Amino acid sequence: MLYIIIITILLFFVLIFLFITHINIDKKIDSNNINNPKEVLSIISIKNYDNELINIINTSSISGIIINIDDLDIDKLSKIIKNIKRNINRKIFIALDQDYKSTYSVAYYQKFKVYPSYIGEKKSEEYAYKIAYERASKLKSIGINMILSPICNTYCNEKSHLKENIFSNDKILASRLIYQTVKAQKDAGLITALKYFPKYYNDELYIEDNINNNAENMLDNRETFLAGIKANADIILMSHMKNHEKYKNFIFNDMKFNGIIMTDYINNNENIIKYGMNVFSYNYYKNIKNIRNIIENNIKETDLKVCLKVLKLIKTL
Repeated sequence: MLYIIIITILLFFVLIFLFITHINIDKKIDSNNINNPKEVLSIISIKNYDNELINIINTSSISGIIINIDDLDIDKLSKIIKNIKRNINRKIFIALDQDYKSTYSVAYYQKFKVYPSYIGEKKSEEYAYKIAYERASKLKSIGINMILSPICNTYCNEKSHLKENIFSNDKILASRLIYQTVKAQKDAGLITALKYFPKYYNDELYIEDNINNNAENMLDNRETFLAGIKANADIILMSHMKNHEKYKNFIFNDMKFNGIIMTDYINNNENIIKYGMNVFSYNYYKNIKNIRNIIENNIKETDLKVCLKVLKLIKTL
């Protein structure tokens, strides 16, 4: 009996310790403790690795980078990531973008590049999972921790660069393959961002918001994005449009998404959003001073709940 009492007391103190530790961790990542929470809601796309990049990362609170460097192979990418990690003093998102022109040469390092369109032709959920898991595991092993993938759209212009990156125009089939792809990437440890919401027609990044019926405007991709959400995708990448708020409300309220919204690459101040992560194009900044001016002048308010979501996700890296 005494033995049971002692064990119970010990377990009680262990639980108290874990609870206090959890509170302290949450305090450390509280956005109120960051010099400028607005910077946390920012990611930059990079075209080259240099000391300026390291300075930007180390002297700001940006959340991460998307590597869009041309002519990379897997070994060069691995070296760049090692150098970045060696020279920065915190965890950040280090991402690749699925349909960036050189990504397949890097992420899908094999003689035969298996595009989503090919996976769609095979119509095999097991094959979709296998390819996604192998690719994600390779990327994870060299230091990539986020991927902007899969593309959940089911239609694009025939001449679009997205054509090979879309699974199928059959929404039911595409949804099954998207679910398996997201699940595989998550199982391999990659943060996953679905794209492009609500649509990406004719390679037009800027979407005119002239349809009053929200549900009708979402109809093309609702099923496929719901499949990605069901598989626990972390982020939804939103196309550039005039009325971000309308689509945000649909994603959270109608589709029950609990993650983070991210912009597409920003080349125009009008495309900045205040309630999610803003992705700055590589040619949109020169130095940290410019980035800070952009953030301060264009993000009028900061959603601290989103900021905390981002910081908690970074904590898992």
